[in-house]
Amino acid sequence: MLGIWRSEMERIWNRKSSLLLYIAYILIVIAIIWSHKVTGTKVLRFGEGTVVVNNLNLPWLMMSEVALFLITAILPILYVDQLSGDLYSGAYRLYVLRPYRRFQFWLAKLLALSAITVIFMGTSLLIGVIAGWLFFPHSSTFFKYGLSVASFRSDAIPYILGFYLVLTLVCLVKLMLSSVVCLFVSRPLFAYIVILILSVFLFELFRPLIMLMDPFREILLALRIDNSFEFWMCAGGMIIACMIISFTRWQKKIV
Repeated sequence: MLGIWRSEMERIWNRKSSLLLYIAYILIVIAIIWSHKVTGTKVLRFGEGTVVVNNLNLPWLMMSEVALFLITAILPILYVDQLSGDLYSGAYRLYVLRPYRRFQFWLAKLLALSAITVIFMGTSLLIGVIAGWLFFPHSSTFFKYGLSVASFRSDAIPYILGFYLVLTLVCLVKLMLSSVVCLFVSRPLFAYIVILILSVFLFELFRPLIMLMDPFREILLALRIDNSFEFWMCAGGMIIACMIISFTRWQKKIV
């Protein structure tokens, strides 16, 4: 199993498309950080006002736009390229000839894409922390989203880490949704369009699933205990349901 996972990781990084997406993501992060450096402030997109950007809040404030690009474009394109791309090209016809159980091939692919997702998250976190320390004013306090009482520097690290952990979870929800779509729609372009449409439909069906399109505000609300139940129910339910459908479909699919 470990051998299949390593093979999948190598295959992902050996594709030029994966490397180009990673570079594009880094450039987007840098561009958004630079825009905050120029203005010195961040206008929150949901009417909450303007926030002065400092070293304590930059790593999560910058993700307002970054997460939007990430969850609607960068990661879905990566997932579709790796999942639908391999199915459409017929590459899996050779993979499944190796002496492993059938479900292990799909599991290894999803675990490899999960690891790549973590790398994307870690990259943005590292860039945000370093940029905040080097280029933005240093502060001893910051305001958590939706709160009027200042929090101290000691609260910044768990708040930032909590944000990125929840964002990673949301990305994994998108991965599992993508895995289901790609098993039914093998053409990569069509699969991406279906994922986009399905994300909009699910949001219209149940409000917290806006995380599949624009997760920033929902994540920050989820970090507040009094607003978290529906979010966790949706995220957990989506992962479980999509996993069941994905692996069931994979076991029956003719590659």
